[in-house]
Amino acid sequence: MSHDNRKDPRIDFYLQVMIQGHEGPQKAKDFSMSGLFIQVVDPSIFNKGDEVHLVMKLPHENDPIRVKALVMRVTSEGIGVEFIDLQPQHAMALEYCFHVFRHTVPIPGT
Repeated sequence: MSHDNRKDPRIDFYLQVMIQGHEGPQKAKDFSMSGLFIQVVDPSIFNKGDEVHLVMKLPHENDPIRVKALVMRVTSEGIGVEFIDLQPQHAMALEYCFHVFRHTVPIPGT
């Protein structure tokens, strides 16, 4: 069994995410309070440490939220990002979404 260095639990929650400056919506998954994994067609255009701006429409929110994130991991399938400089209302929206959906979707590795 591998050691998981993530600081927050995560769920397999699928969500469309727009990465500003990049074409089309991307599929995000592996969602946690601190970040998510985004499947992208060409991950090689990203580097660890890149700052990206995301636009996400959470299921319980009327309007999309815009958040900044830092690329923490680049794989052949996509990028793992950590949210940074979250506005309080966006942090609350993400927390609400996580807590509601963690009871209805699978937790990886369980």
